[in-house]
Amino acid sequence: TRYAPTPSGFLHAGNIANLERTAEVARAVSATIALRIDDADASRYRRVYVDDIFRVLGELGLTWDLGPRDTDEFEARYSQRAKTEYYRGELHAATLLTYACRCSRTMQRGIPTGGCSGGCRTAQHPWTPGDTSLRVVVPEATTIAVSGTPVRLDVELGDFVVWRRDNLPAYQWVSVVEDRDLGTTHIVRGADLLPSTAAQIFLARGLGALNVIEAEYFHHELVCDDQGRKRSKSTLGGQERT
Repeated sequence: TRYAPTPSGFLHAGNIANLERTAEVARAVSATIALRIDDADASRYRRVYVDDIFRVLGELGLTWDLGPRDTDEFEARYSQRAKTEYYRGELHAATLLTYACRCSRTMQRGIPTGGCSGGCRTAQHPWTPGDTSLRVVVPEATTIAVSGTPVRLDVELGDFVVWRRDNLPAYQWVSVVEDRDLGTTHIVRGADLLPSTAAQIFLARGLGALNVIEAEYFHHELVCDDQGRKRSKSTLGGQERT
C-alpha cells in the first residue's frame, strides 16, 4: 500500500485520518508501505508543504518501507514533476479512446456525460498544449464495481480529463500509472473518492494494470468540521497547519 499525500497545502485532520487508516490496513495485511508524494501538479507545488508531510509523519510515528526519507531526497529522486514525458509516453501506449477538448472549466457546466459541452468528442481537434486538454471517452452506462458498489462512471465523472490544457498529466492518470509501477494491492481513500477509484480502474483497463484493477479498496468516513463540512485544503486555503 502507500501513503499518497499531495503537497498543495499543509496537511489537515482528514489527511491524518487517511495516513493512520492506511497504516492500520498495512498492519492488518502485513503490507509494505511506500511513501508516494503526488506533486505532478507543478503549479501548486511548494517545498514547505513537503517539509510538512515529513513533519506530520514523524509526529504521528508513522513509518514506511519505500520512498524518500526527507525533502531533499524527494526532490532529487522521487518527484513526479520530473516524469511528465514518462506519463505522456504511457498515455500514448495505452488502449484508451481519447479526444482533444477546447472547453474551459467555465464552459463545461456540469458533468460531461456523453461528451463535453462544446462537442469536442466528435470535432477531431488537434491535441495542442496550451490550447486543448485530453479527455477519455466514457461510454454511456459505463459501470465500475468498487468493493461491491456499482459506480456509474459516465454519470459521476463523464468524459474526464487525463491530460491538462497546461501540458501536465491529470491526477487520475498519474495515480494509476504510479500504482501500477509500485505494484499497489491495497488502496485507502476517503469515501468521497469512490468515483475517482472507479475512474482509475477504468484507466487501468486501458493500461493493462491488473494490480490496480484487482486491488483491495478501502473508503473511510470523512473528517468534518463543526458545520459538517469535509476538512480539505480548499476549505483551509492551504494556510493552516495541523
